[in-house]
Amino acid sequence: TPSLLLRRLCVRHRRRPKPQALAAAISNGSTSAMAEELTDDLLVEILSRVPYKSLCRLKCVSMRWRRVISHPDHRRQLPRHHLQPLAGFLYADYRVLNRFQIVPALDPPPLIDPSFSFLPKCDDLQLVDSCNGLLLCRCWNQLNEHRTFNYVVCSPTAKKFVVFPDSTCSKKVRPFLGFDPAVSSHFHVFEVVEDWDYYDCDDDDLECDGVEDVVGLRIYSSETGVWSDEIDNGWSNRIRIRRDQKGGSKSVFFNGMLHLVAIQPVVAVVDVEGKNWRTIPLAHKDGSPLCGAHPPCASGPEGFIALSRGLLHFASTDSYGDWEISVWVLDDYYGGQWTLQHTVSTMRPFERMMRRRMNPDDCTLVWIEGRKMFFMFYDYVHCILTSYEMDSGEVRCLSRPRSYCEPPYLPYIPLFLESLADGP
Repeated sequence: TPSLLLRRLCVRHRRRPKPQALAAAISNGSTSAMAEELTDDLLVEILSRVPYKSLCRLKCVSMRWRRVISHPDHRRQLPRHHLQPLAGFLYADYRVLNRFQIVPALDPPPLIDPSFSFLPKCDDLQLVDSCNGLLLCRCWNQLNEHRTFNYVVCSPTAKKFVVFPDSTCSKKVRPFLGFDPAVSSHFHVFEVVEDWDYYDCDDDDLECDGVEDVVGLRIYSSETGVWSDEIDNGWSNRIRIRRDQKGGSKSVFFNGMLHLVAIQPVVAVVDVEGKNWRTIPLAHKDGSPLCGAHPPCASGPEGFIALSRGLLHFASTDSYGDWEISVWVLDDYYGGQWTLQHTVSTMRPFERMMRRRMNPDDCTLVWIEGRKMFFMFYDYVHCILTSYEMDSGEVRCLSRPRSYCEPPYLPYIPLFLESLADGP
């Protein structure tokens, strides 16, 4: 009976069926006949438990399976993406125009097209941001005496992309990418508008050095294909977003909200419609609030934000003394309750790096995954990716020294997906 087949293939031992076993079961005579007795709804229930990559292969089982899997009424129930673990960090190889490399975090290293040849041709391709397997780039072209650009959002793994114009905002902006494939295949690009009216910035320079007050926001939605009108800043008149100088993360997208590290001791949060704005105060240490950065007169990347195991993490760097890093977890998202998870003085675990004539100022925290932190050491010539286990204190060099690897370093998570423009 259909229910018997469903139990055999889906819920035996309460495990997800392996696609190979599923295909083999269908291919034998008796099971194949039983499968043909299944209604489309039951077949969709079975296939909904199969990973996206395997689901694509299972389209070849029969014409009926292809029809069921491809039917618009079933696509919302079936997996439409497959997000793999962190594979490494992308960076621009400035020796060759429009060429990119990856510092691998896995062995063997992932294979990517270093020239991104699947993208439209442009004079200069600039990496801007990444989020859950998608990359945000600027595609620059020379038009008469002026440089113009389009935004490109792409998946290097699936070799899919969307091209759209900038918002034509006349002020300086900071772009961030928001994407959660578990919720929707649509993405959003946030242009944080800053007040640089009193500063002499070259018109071709979209981002001046330093930080200024946020005055507004523009949001692009891949669902509508248009930019919103400029939305007035809903945080406060004095919110300033920390600028990423060495490639550490300053933004996280989850719960449909963009989270940004501010110069002030807060995480600034806004939703994809620009209607809900809030700030999450950072934790206090030794009676004083942590900051997203040192005062503007100080140097060094001093705030890192990450999402790990569904919880927001914030790492605070104290570059004085022993160069200490404190990792905090936001246990109560709406109550704003932070818990100290780990503290480490990087002078001790990274002694091997010091022998390579690298110092803590060359070190950037680039990823947090569970109880593991990833650091990039960069001395303006070479870069080395290392990992640090919080529990054991073990430090591992994950890559050989690589040359000409300037920041930013964007996390590369292989993403297999059906489309960048499907409904939620």
